[in-house]
Amino acid sequence: MAEQPDLQKMRYDSLLKITRTMGGAALSGAVPTPTLELAKQLGISIADAWMCFDIYRTYFGKDLNKQDLARMFQTTGLIVLGGGVAGYIGIRLAQAILAEILEQVPIANSIITGFAFGSSTFIVGLAWLAIVEQSYFQHGADET
Repeated sequence: MAEQPDLQKMRYDSLLKITRTMGGAALSGAVPTPTLELAKQLGISIADAWMCFDIYRTYFGKDLNKQDLARMFQTTGLIVLGGGVAGYIGIRLAQAILAEILEQVPIANSIITGFAFGSSTFIVGLAWLAIVEQSYFQHGADET
């Protein structure tokens, strides 16, 4: 008989991944980078995407592929996920603009942008964890 995965451990591991990525995003956001904000945003977005893939791997034990992503879209609703992607892009662009504006006030810039970057990564991680866990409960028994 196959051993059942430990849901609490998967959640704990995923929350650690979210927290680590959030910390990195907050530190990256706090460092002033005049005229390089969009490049920094791209790097943080890549880290966020990696965090999401890593959370998926924690639950399903494999990398996320197109078919699995399509099934998750069907499970969670394409509109919700599509709106989330559009909102994410908007938030990242707004953060880049805010950081450029606040460059003139170094301490405020570091505190505000660090908090903004970290909190948005944290929210993305929790939302993705909820989506993955819902998909795991609906389809995980078939795959694991």
